[in-house]
Amino acid sequence: MARPQGAAVTLKTIAAEMGVSVTTVARALKDGHKISQDMVRKVRETADRMGYVRNLEGAKLRTGKTLVAMAFLGFSEEEEVGDSGSVGLLSGIHRRFAGTDYAVRAVPVETGAQALEQVQEVVRGRLADGMILDHTRLQDDRVKYLLEVGFPFVTFGRTELLSEHPWFDIDNEFAAWQGTDALLRDGHRRIALIDGDPRHTFVRQRIRGHEQALREYGLTPDPALRQLAELAADTARKAAGALLDHGADAFVCANELAFLGARAGVRDRIGDGVDRIGFSLRSGTNLASYVGSRVHASHFSRRQAGWELADLLLGQIEASGAADHQRLVRTDLITTGQPGKTA
Repeated sequence: MARPQGAAVTLKTIAAEMGVSVTTVARALKDGHKISQDMVRKVRETADRMGYVRNLEGAKLRTGKTLVAMAFLGFSEEEEVGDSGSVGLLSGIHRRFAGTDYAVRAVPVETGAQALEQVQEVVRGRLADGMILDHTRLQDDRVKYLLEVGFPFVTFGRTELLSEHPWFDIDNEFAAWQGTDALLRDGHRRIALIDGDPRHTFVRQRIRGHEQALREYGLTPDPALRQLAELAADTARKAAGALLDHGADAFVCANELAFLGARAGVRDRIGDGVDRIGFSLRSGTNLASYVGSRVHASHFSRRQAGWELADLLLGQIEASGAADHQRLVRTDLITTGQPGKTA
């Protein structure tokens, strides 16, 4: 029996067209569970040919879900260079949710803020099915709250809470050790650290990695060679001169903003002698390769980090990720340029 002109295409009409069950069509269009890849392909091709559009409002009513994932991401207010970090994360998050029923809503949070009230509003108002949080603290109030109410979430970064919770993280301690060790192998010995607010877990981790590398070379960490504050290019630029005054001959920078600022600050002070100063950074981009001098970058793609966070969150929402809810990855060291003479 022919389908009436203009009639909506449903799971039932696709099943009738193919001579299969409605359950087979539903599974093939959702996640392919218990269906062969060949059948998934055939069902999806047929659905596309017939002009099938899923009724998400109906799905929301049937499941009681919002089909919204919320991402609370810390955005720097620095405007001179721009913040590639959160943009890269968001791109990866969108890539993972592409092809699912979920819409992603990003909530920009001023770097350093916790946005606990905003998180509570999402839960109380049932505005999302799960959320992603970054810039974790040792005793993170947002994480405590979400654990108490049983709301699906994943953090970009770890905490020191006794209760286990889902997280994805880059091994910050290793990354800082890796960058510091590379500078030590280049011959630098007065290596300064430019990083963020030490209330954040990842900053504490990087301090430990930096100090470990120094001690392995028989060096005592010098607190005067530390700049721990808001991560912004202009802040790092101002700090570079003071760190040079304390004898710094190299800089370990937390990210691209800190690196560009520190390098500009060194150039302001010693001009062309900037190439005598060593630099390393933890990076999610290939920015260091465009500088034209020697730089060690401890690299892990922020886009991939976003994908991993979204993948873990989907597992929490669908209650299928309980066995895999924490992931730790290490950075790769990428060195550009030739070694210069140490200061």
